[in-house]
Amino acid sequence: MSNVINYRPAQPFFELTTENYESRLASARQQLAQYYSFVISPDAKESVVAVPDGSIDILFHCSSSKPQALVCGSVKKGKRIEFAKGNLYFGARFYPGKANLLLNCPLDQFTEKEITLSDVQKKADGLAEEICSAHSFEERVQLFEQFYRKTEKQPSSPALVNYILNKINECNGDIRIQELAEETGYSTRYINSSFKKHVGIAPKLFLRIVRFQRCFNNLRSQAHHLNFADLALEAGYYDQAHFINEFKEFSLYTPAQAHNVAQYQ
Repeated sequence: MSNVINYRPAQPFFELTTENYESRLASARQQLAQYYSFVISPDAKESVVAVPDGSIDILFHCSSSKPQALVCGSVKKGKRIEFAKGNLYFGARFYPGKANLLLNCPLDQFTEKEITLSDVQKKADGLAEEICSAHSFEERVQLFEQFYRKTEKQPSSPALVNYILNKINECNGDIRIQELAEETGYSTRYINSSFKKHVGIAPKLFLRIVRFQRCFNNLRSQAHHLNFADLALEAGYYDQAHFINEFKEFSLYTPAQAHNVAQYQ
């Protein structure tokens, strides 16, 4: 089963509201989507918003006194995260349904949680200290790659889950779970339980997340004159009110507010 290629999970406010943001797409590996790092300004007045993306991140808090490596599951709604001011963070983001190769347990155990990496992957002992002592972004990427290659690989998500992930992405979230059940021959109940186990969230929520992420990406690419009705229609929302309500649920911003952040940061 081919990897999901037309959906790349993103945390736009990590980039838009932090300092010294660096990023590299992890296209060389089918499981990893992106590496990134950022610094929280000592003068930051607001916490950083995490949006639902359906993925799992391994996030390193590069503190000189207490370095940490956390497994961060996807949130279901927009959530403000209190990062330590003045500190560097480095992260590795997985494609939806791919972190089980590293974590070796059901991914719904991590949804809306932050769990110490070494608690679930014993080979990660000492990794936080190594990552945090590195002198550059590229060195941290190399260290994580070396660690990842050493971890035991278990079977990936089952073919059914991979098929549904790809189908949802091909349709940009514009498909019903009942259609997927009829197409695959599995019950909606079985699809839901299998998808939650191997991705971490229900497929219906993932449909909404893919649509939202696509919409946010389109919003960021727009110039100053923004037609919200067209944006909502293009993303697959049935009306503008639905679009605004869901956008605010997932980002804590209205589309207009998010557009201003994207344009003027």
